[in-house]
Amino acid sequence: MNPTYHYVVLRLSTDDLRGELINVGVVLFPSDKPPQLFVLATLNKLRALDATWDTPRLAEWTANVQQIIEIEKSAAEVVRALGRFRYCDPEAVGSFVANSHAEVAKNLSDIKATYIANRIGNDGKPRERRPRLHTALKEQFRRMHVLGVEADDVAQHLVVPNVPVPHHPELKTDFVYKNGAYRITQAIDYHVAPDSVHNKLAEACVKSTAAELAMRAYGPGTLRLAVFDIPDALAGAADAHVDLLHAQGFEIFHFRDPQSMADYLSKGAPAAALP
Repeated sequence: MNPTYHYVVLRLSTDDLRGELINVGVVLFPSDKPPQLFVLATLNKLRALDATWDTPRLAEWTANVQQIIEIEKSAAEVVRALGRFRYCDPEAVGSFVANSHAEVAKNLSDIKATYIANRIGNDGKPRERRPRLHTALKEQFRRMHVLGVEADDVAQHLVVPNVPVPHHPELKTDFVYKNGAYRITQAIDYHVAPDSVHNKLAEACVKSTAAELAMRAYGPGTLRLAVFDIPDALAGAADAHVDLLHAQGFEIFHFRDPQSMADYLSKGAPAAALP
């Protein structure tokens, strides 16, 4: 089994008054080694936004991050501490699989190309990050030309994301589609740091409750569908969570299994849109 590496993208504020944040590096969490800090943005990129950034200032910032990494005892504690100091978005933990130093370097290069030194926003607030599984499902429905935008689009037989539960707007279902009966999809992505897996149990419980309350509004014929994306390394830890949703009446589907996803799309999306 290839090792799984988790990571979180580091960011800094170039100007506290403007609240401007940019991505500058990565903390990598190998499964068998201490966390590693990589500063991937060049000083020139920082100075393009704020000319007061120089080598000593960047070195001080790097030392502060390194100190947090060395003090905290677990990956989850590192991420939480970095989040408290606004060095990262603690909800945006990614992962990749690599079995050689060359593959690790390639993934770091891809992360740099995708994330590093891109602006997060001028209001000091990171953009809302949906789990990657949720994004992948949205893209699938978009390619099928069945992705809705507003909750009312359900009546047009479109698949609508992030639908508030009737009478409980603080809760949401990840996707809703109606063809005769309502079909609710809840998606749970396990590409998280190993020490954060226990948080997924709470997520599964909340999503199960949201679907149960939605079913009361939509009618007893409502189908409840759950799509899981579980890395091999976390399969054992996720088994109990899968069993929980299955016991609550969900049909279970696995994102990495093509046949399972074909079965899911036959129920969770308009059949006419299937390839």
